[in-house]
Amino acid sequence: MDHTRPIRQLILFTVLINAAAMLSPIINSGDALTYASIARHMALSHDWIRLVVDGQDWLDKPHFPFWITALSFRLGGVSAFTYILPGFLFHLLGAYYTYRLARLWYDTPTAWLAVLIYVSTFSLLDSSIEIKAEAFLRGQILGACYHWLRYDADARGRDLLLGALYTGLAVMTKGIFCLLTIASGLVCLWMYRRQWSRPLQPRWWLALALSLLCAAPELIALHLQFQQPLALGNLAQPTSAFKFFFWDSQFGRFFNTGPIQNHGGYPLYFVLVFLWAFMPWTGVAVATLRHQLVRWRHLDRQARQGFVYLFSTFACTFVVFSATKFQMSYYIDILLPFMAILCARFFSQVEIGQAFYRAQLGLVGFLVFLVVALTAYVMNAAITLVVVGVGLAAYLYRRGLGDTPLKLRFVGYSVFAVTLVFIFSALLSYSAFSRYGLAVQAARTLGRQSDVPIVVYQMPEVAHELTLYSRALVQSVESTEALKNISGRYYLIVQHPQADEVVRGVTVVRRESHELAVHKTGTLGKLLKLAKGTWPLESIDYLEIFR
Repeated sequence: MDHTRPIRQLILFTVLINAAAMLSPIINSGDALTYASIARHMALSHDWIRLVVDGQDWLDKPHFPFWITALSFRLGGVSAFTYILPGFLFHLLGAYYTYRLARLWYDTPTAWLAVLIYVSTFSLLDSSIEIKAEAFLRGQILGACYHWLRYDADARGRDLLLGALYTGLAVMTKGIFCLLTIASGLVCLWMYRRQWSRPLQPRWWLALALSLLCAAPELIALHLQFQQPLALGNLAQPTSAFKFFFWDSQFGRFFNTGPIQNHGGYPLYFVLVFLWAFMPWTGVAVATLRHQLVRWRHLDRQARQGFVYLFSTFACTFVVFSATKFQMSYYIDILLPFMAILCARFFSQVEIGQAFYRAQLGLVGFLVFLVVALTAYVMNAAITLVVVGVGLAAYLYRRGLGDTPLKLRFVGYSVFAVTLVFIFSALLSYSAFSRYGLAVQAARTLGRQSDVPIVVYQMPEVAHELTLYSRALVQSVESTEALKNISGRYYLIVQHPQADEVVRGVTVVRRESHELAVHKTGTLGKLLKLAKGTWPLESIDYLEIFR
């Protein structure tokens, strides 16, 4: 399937749509708000060592995402855009190395198609603007995998340095468990080739040592921040920073023995996640694996080795994720690029039958119907306009195809359908929280440039988010005793039922009261009702305190 020009056009279209979502001034994820707050503190305090939440030392994630985000804040100011930008660039770096990795095993058309599947996979689209560690990891892990493959073949110094750098960055982003994903494909490839002594060669010990050296800034930062064991947040016992980094946060979660535990794991959880996360290519993935297994004896040596490497990289970590009880849906994002390359190879080698084509059209039709129906339910003018615009673009694309192969129509319709779902999802969140989000409305009500401190009572996530929208000093307070220690003039944001309790004995000016949504986490149903204005809201008071 050598139709690289329309494939590249679809890639550009999808990336531009994806990038446009960064222009939203609102961060939609609860975890992202905490991470942004940590990076903001780092950027404004010039303290590049300590990770701090609400004035307390914080130990849950390594430093690199906060370093790079704080640098973005320093260069471009504190905003949702500058928070998302570094992770989005690493997402694009993942697309680049998806191309390089696919090109290493297969031909150029397959590589371009792999990039298209990468940039149009729903979970990757969504996570590229709802930044967690996995957005950074895609660029780092794929870069490490590519350069270690090249190093295995040629032992060039450039690949050694870049492989070690990307590996070190991955460890400083998520921890040493990233080594499993980076190394598993290469180890399985050695086993398939019967190269049993390969990992014992001195050059691979050098590679490991250099990778750990590249991760040394994280270890130095941990040592400087946590020279003594300390209790953090809700951890029951004091913990050593190194012990937490090397064991509790990694193997402790896997074995469910660390200070952070989850007992609700399910062995088939990630199978179910994969069904929606890899949309609209889930059926293609199933067909790809079936075809590879059925046709295994007829594959040439290069194709077999490529499948062994790519599938084992995907499968080994997938099995580990499924075995642990500590499961989050976004963990799977780092594995989807490897499946994207396999699916691209399948497309390049196999003719699409009418039955398969109609089945995919059924999925496309369902996604389009779902978006149109939900758009009609919400009755939001901006969402309706954009949905109609994407539909018009899809129509013009279809007109431009003419009499083209079935595969290209299959790919084009799939891309437009998932893009439509992504746009609707992004606009739905923006519409809901720009209107009813407490932090956004607080910034508008109290002023983004206010010199008066703002105190948020028993709503820490709101305080974290408000720091992104207001230049005022924002403080989160959990008790009336802590409020009594604050003197002078300040604004207090409090839920209405608590207002009378917390302002006894002080001079109060009630500025405004709004009906708003306090928590950002929730289901699709909540977002739909928020956007429509029917979700039950909480009464919030904005008070001016003189003590």
